[in-house]
Amino acid sequence: MVKRREILGTEDGFSLLELIIAISILAIGLVAAATTLSTGIGSNRMAQRLTVETNLAYSVLDEFLAKDPGDVLFDASSAGVAYDLDTGSVAATRVVNGVTYSAVYSITVNSPVAGVSQVSVTVTGGGRSVTLTTIKRNI
Repeated sequence: MVKRREILGTEDGFSLLELIIAISILAIGLVAAATTLSTGIGSNRMAQRLTVETNLAYSVLDEFLAKDPGDVLFDASSAGVAYDLDTGSVAATRVVNGVTYSAVYSITVNSPVAGVSQVSVTVTGGGRSVTLTTIKRNI
């Protein structure tokens, strides 16, 4: 008569070495997943700040484009002039999601041609800056 143990073999389960190898592989996979998640969160935060800076710059440019072409702002060139992002308070800066943003603008009259002004707006915040440039007819 054949014993049951001889038919199935002599292995009773996992060895300690196999268990350690399996846990090590799982740990490496979990560390890789955690690294990917933290990188994604950081990239998302940076993209959010860039979006806020770009939207603030576009809103400032829209205000300049809405001004009358005969406005005194377009009579002479100016560079690096601080722009008040928060007209409702004493501060010229605006805080969005804990980051303080500030803006400066430059106007170059008769550039690139006569009767046209080049308007540049730079918004800075969170260690980054975004510069947008457009032209405005001033006749």
